[in-house]
Amino acid sequence: MHELTLISHNCFDIPERIREIDDDYRLFYNCKKNVIELHSLKCNPTFQLVMPFAQLDSRAVEFVRRTRMDKILSEIEQIDNFNQSLEQRLIDKTLDEIHTKTKSVVNYMNRGGSQIPSYSEL
Repeated sequence: MHELTLISHNCFDIPERIREIDDDYRLFYNCKKNVIELHSLKCNPTFQLVMPFAQLDSRAVEFVRRTRMDKILSEIEQIDNFNQSLEQRLIDKTLDEIHTKTKSVVNYMNRGGSQIPSYSEL
């Protein structure tokens, strides 16, 4: 932690605005890597992310909001729901095809095999 310097304030009050998002968030300047990092005091290790910007401005606040864990969990839930609906549509389509082909075979059998269905009908 010797290479980390706490950023307690700047002219745009970005550290304070980020603490409004989560009171445990702290901004540090990593002298070794020459980047600004976000840390959370309630996690161990505390590191959360590296800011993609060289200076602190409103973009940093928006970036932290977009990348919060609860936001990410919500996004993952939406992706899971979408994938589940895709899977259900695939299952329904497969069952419909099975039903259609089985119906064709049963009709063929009921006709006494007088007309052989094509492979595409099965």
